[in-house]
Amino acid sequence: MRLIRLSGHSGAGKSRLVAALPGAGVACPRAILYTSRPARQGEVHGQDYYFLSRAAIADLPQVDFLIGPVHDMLQAVDLDQLEHDLKASEFVLIEIFHELWPGLLLRLSERVGAELQSESVFMTAVSPTEIEQQADDEARADLIRSEVTRILEWRGKDKPEKIPKRAESAVGELAEALSSDSPYSLILHSAPEGPDNEDEWTRMETPDNRAAETLDEFRAFAQGDETS
Repeated sequence: MRLIRLSGHSGAGKSRLVAALPGAGVACPRAILYTSRPARQGEVHGQDYYFLSRAAIADLPQVDFLIGPVHDMLQAVDLDQLEHDLKASEFVLIEIFHELWPGLLLRLSERVGAELQSESVFMTAVSPTEIEQQADDEARADLIRSEVTRILEWRGKDKPEKIPKRAESAVGELAEALSSDSPYSLILHSAPEGPDNEDEWTRMETPDNRAAETLDEFRAFAQGDETS
C-alpha cells in the first residue's frame, strides 16, 4: 500500500497536474477531501472535493474521519474510503495540507500497520534555484511572497483579501520543503496555475513547456521509472 502526498503552495499547479495524469497514462485513485470552503468556478462536488459547511464537517464521526483546520477553513479525510483505495490500488494520491499529514499517517498506521508506504512530493511555481540565490532569509521570503501574490492575482480565483495570507503561508511551506531535512522525496519546479486556457497546463490540448516537464517528472516518480 503506497500513499503519495502531493503538496505545494497556492497556485503551484497541483490541481492542474492531477487533472493531466490520466492523459499521461497514470491511473490511480485520488482521495477526495471534505472542505468547508465554497466551490470555486468549475469545481464539482464529489469530484474535486465534498463541499460541506464547517458545522457539518465538524460533526463528522472522528473515528472514521481525520478532521483539521486549513487556513480559515476545515478539511476532513474519509479514513475508511482511503483504506479501501489503498488496499485495492498500486498507489493512491492525496492532496493534503502539510500540517494534517503527520496525523493522517498516524491514523492510517493504526489501521493498516507496517504495510503502509508513504512518500511526499512538493510543487512550487517559484524557482527553487532563484530562492536559493537570494542573500538571506528575508530576501527569500520577499521573493516568495511577491511571486505567489503575482500568480494568485493572475489566476483570479481567490478573493483579494485572502491572497496575502496564502502568500505568507507559502513562505513557511517552501522553507520546509527546501530545508536540509526536507520531508519531501521530490521537489517539482512547476508551471503555475493561471486562468483556464491561458496557463501552460491548459492553453494547448496537452500540457506545454514547464507544465509538460513537471508532468513527466511526476509520472516517472509515481510509476518508479528511474530512466525517465
